[in-house]
Amino acid sequence: MNWDEEVDLVCAGDGTAGLATAIAVADVGGDVYIAGSAAAPTPGERANRISPWLGLDSFDEETNDYLAALSSDLGPLPLRSASDLDVPIRVVSEPSSTQSGRTVAPFVGARLGDWAARCLASPYGYLHSRVSDWHSSTVQASDGDMIAVADIGSIAPAPGDPSASVHDWLLAQARDRRIEAHAGSVLQRIVFEEGAVVGAVFTTPEGPLAVRARHGVTVAAGGAHVGSASSARLPAGDSALRVCLVSKHASRFGRVELLTSESLGQPVPPTCRPVNRRLHLNLHATHDRSPQWRCGKVHGHTSFGQ
Repeated sequence: MNWDEEVDLVCAGDGTAGLATAIAVADVGGDVYIAGSAAAPTPGERANRISPWLGLDSFDEETNDYLAALSSDLGPLPLRSASDLDVPIRVVSEPSSTQSGRTVAPFVGARLGDWAARCLASPYGYLHSRVSDWHSSTVQASDGDMIAVADIGSIAPAPGDPSASVHDWLLAQARDRRIEAHAGSVLQRIVFEEGAVVGAVFTTPEGPLAVRARHGVTVAAGGAHVGSASSARLPAGDSALRVCLVSKHASRFGRVELLTSESLGQPVPPTCRPVNRRLHLNLHATHDRSPQWRCGKVHGHTSFGQ
């Protein structure tokens, strides 16, 4: 295989989850290639593909076999309700930045399957081709659930449209880090070597582009903003929430969530939201840039978390 580029992580999907993944990788010293989700199949190819999830609609046989194997034991994905279209908000016992990250929850296979199905059905979900160890902390949710968290930063979302607030904030954070999303590049196929995912090939306006991934490929849900007409519950006052990539230990699946240590209020009445117009929000944001691993370009390629 002749590679055109080599990066730490390849991300197929430039929606909310794709941007969050790219920012998390950049903040620990890595580089990422982020592109659109997938190419549209021809009518003949459409009949041979598997049911798409995470916005991926690939018609490459090897890619489809791989994705089918990952989801074969999950059963039917849960149907989305109106509340599922808003970015999830979860109460944790302590702010994620204060946790040591050394507590590992007991392994329960059935729970991991339920979690994977929820992530696949979520417009904020993503899948890593390998179980990653680069989450910076482990926190306990108010329901006792132990979750692995990569904390990206702080935001005070607008009550009327928290999902759009999160996406706009992530776009601004990506620009600050000079992360480029290749909107004209869409996934053609995932590349394997000896059964392991090593990169991906994308269709671009200039032709096929093969990108090798040192630390795997992430498939992220597409779509910039899919928030429902009913606003999510937010903490009372102007409390900031943490924008996080949330997963479970030993799982390849995750989703973007907002975490808070404050109790959630009652649902806020929906506000008028024009379809083709997004209000600019005065967002208050902070983010940590402390490195979690040394840059492979200078120090050699180490695994995430080292």
